Amino acid sequence: CSGDDRDLAPVSGTVLFNGKPLPNAGVIFTPDEDNIRVGIGSTDKDGKYRLTSFQINDGAKIGKHTVTIRAYEIPDGPPKAADDITNVRGKMITPFKYARPETSGLTANVAKKNNVIDFELTE
Repeated sequence: CSGDDRDLAPVSGTVLFNGKPLPNAGVIFTPDEDNIRVGIGSTDKDGKYRLTSFQINDGAKIGKHTVTIRAYEIPDGPPKAADDITNVRGKMITPFKYARPETSGLTANVAKKNNVIDFELTE
């Protein structure tokens, strides 16, 4: 299904955890009025992310969002096939509260412009 690009706006930013860039974190913006059309991104080694809703880097729905962020340790060793049952994530690095919409306390307002929205997470 394709979305209406007019109600999306570009969103990017940086995620810090205890004052340092947080790499390999999943960032999810869930619109308050429509929890189906989420914007999803992941942070790079510098903690920077860009959101995608329908097409790469198209952003998120304009309006208020609840935000969740989670990062896991990456296990050592060679990558495993996606269908390998031993392919498990390491333990969650970020506090569990940031992974749930009900407890994250993170919100964002996406405006009809190029949005730069940074987050500072703490222990």
